[in-house]
Amino acid sequence: MNPKETATERDARVTRLYEQLVEIEQRLIPTGLHVFGRASELQEKADLLRMVASFDRSEHGARALPRLIAEALGVDSYDALLHETSASETREMIDGIVAEAVRQFCEDGVETAGDWLNSKAGVDREESRPTFLLLAKVAEQLDSNNEIDSLVRALRGEYIRPGPGSDIVQNPFVLPTGRNTHAVNPYSVPSQMAFARAERTADALLRRYFDEHGRYPRALALVLWGLDNIKTHGEGVAQALWLLGVRPVRDALNRATEIEVIPLEQLRRPRIDVVITVSGIFRDLFTPTMALLDKAVRRVATLDEPLDMNYVRRNVLEKINANDAKGEQAGRLRTQERNVSAKVDAGGFEFDDAVTRVFSNAPGNYGTNVNFMVMQSAWENDATLGDLFVTRKCFAYTRDSKGRSVEGREARGLMDDALSLVEATYQNIDSFEVGITDVDHYFEYLGGISKAVETRAKSRPSIYLSDSLSPQTKIRSLEETVRLETRAKTLNPKWYEGMLKHGFRGVAEIENHVANTFGWSATANAVDPWIYTEISQTFLLDTMMLNRLRELNPHSLKSLVRRLLEAHDRGFWNPDEEILERLRDIIEGGA
Repeated sequence: MNPKETATERDARVTRLYEQLVEIEQRLIPTGLHVFGRASELQEKADLLRMVASFDRSEHGARALPRLIAEALGVDSYDALLHETSASETREMIDGIVAEAVRQFCEDGVETAGDWLNSKAGVDREESRPTFLLLAKVAEQLDSNNEIDSLVRALRGEYIRPGPGSDIVQNPFVLPTGRNTHAVNPYSVPSQMAFARAERTADALLRRYFDEHGRYPRALALVLWGLDNIKTHGEGVAQALWLLGVRPVRDALNRATEIEVIPLEQLRRPRIDVVITVSGIFRDLFTPTMALLDKAVRRVATLDEPLDMNYVRRNVLEKINANDAKGEQAGRLRTQERNVSAKVDAGGFEFDDAVTRVFSNAPGNYGTNVNFMVMQSAWENDATLGDLFVTRKCFAYTRDSKGRSVEGREARGLMDDALSLVEATYQNIDSFEVGITDVDHYFEYLGGISKAVETRAKSRPSIYLSDSLSPQTKIRSLEETVRLETRAKTLNPKWYEGMLKHGFRGVAEIENHVANTFGWSATANAVDPWIYTEISQTFLLDTMMLNRLRELNPHSLKSLVRRLLEAHDRGFWNPDEEILERLRDIIEGGA
């Protein structure tokens, strides 16, 4: 306790701690690996149904249970309740009623759940009935599993029924499993719903940066993945458009091939410059979408607007001016603005280079290889990882001022220039099934581009992730997200005991989480040292747990220990010498 801390400050600190505990408690996490051909267990099913019931499903005439309960209880504004920055007793009460209603549904069905909700919260049975009927359909599909039958059919060369790609919370009708996943029509991206949702996320992202820095970011780097934009029908794409201050325009066939500028008086903030790095899968699946993004950037760059309200135009003007006036003082920007603006408006080679913002791999190539370099401990300094990212992703996808397509032209210098202006990096998390420590692709992309920005802009960018796993979208810093994932998964007995039920593979999954956590140290130095200490105490310094891991999978156990020792060797963690000695003993085969 701080003796100088006032009662108000102490209460605020306790409240923040309480909110973090509630957040960890309510976090939806996998409690074991999926077993091919096996349906979901009861508790997992209840957790999934609770999340499904937390969203309005207008296409099925079903409203979110929390919203129905809030209205029945006389809560003035459920949306305002969702966006409160601190936890409230009202929101907790509503969440508790939802959880119990879903439990009643799982045990006794639609009618019993509707009756209970009516008696407990006064929700009209006819209002809640469509939601419970939807849950009944989802529950029925969760209880069935066609994976083995579909595999046998596939091996026989027979037809496999198609199904949409997403996760269960975002689109419950990805069920039943065992279908042949299909993508979306790229010309429909972003969907109208994705664009509406993206407005809130983009505004929250900019508000978070503004609150921390007192201004908007001059430029922001986004990571877009193919599978994520399939799941959300282009929510990441829509966020990029909102940051630029434009909206997609659809033709008679509902294809989003044009953009419309949102007036500044409606936008009420500057247009943010965006540097867009897309995955190889996105490049292959969403060629029209890449053209739409490029068109949006080019259009914004040519708008006749004040430079302090259009960061794209400002950055393009400065780039052209710098090329025209090498060796001259930067103060000539204003005096040359009319001449440079004419070049921007007319287009041309200089403009085409200065406005390039969409980058990916060379045609036919995939990934950044940053993850391989980190996992193989094959890097010597920070710049190595950022340079590798740019080397792999510096291929421009755009059109020149004459409308000619430029696909996969190596443009390292242009990417270096664009990243040198970036002040924040950002990516979506859009599935409860896969988080930033579950797979190495998150630190490969978001970590890789953040390190590339840091070495080119000469300062570490603010790194953010959006969390769309609940009705209230949250923007978290990378450090906050790593802490949350560590508490909710890696150090959570519910998670790691669920993994250990799978024996050899479960230990490998725990080691994989530790390795991916280390990836965030390597690329962004975003892992608090206490995390490595807690991992050591949970899995290695506890003799009973150590023996379990050694018996189940001695190979992954030693890999885990080596990763922790590497964290120390590279300066990310400085534990007591006693802990280090214990870890070295494990490697050498001691107790």
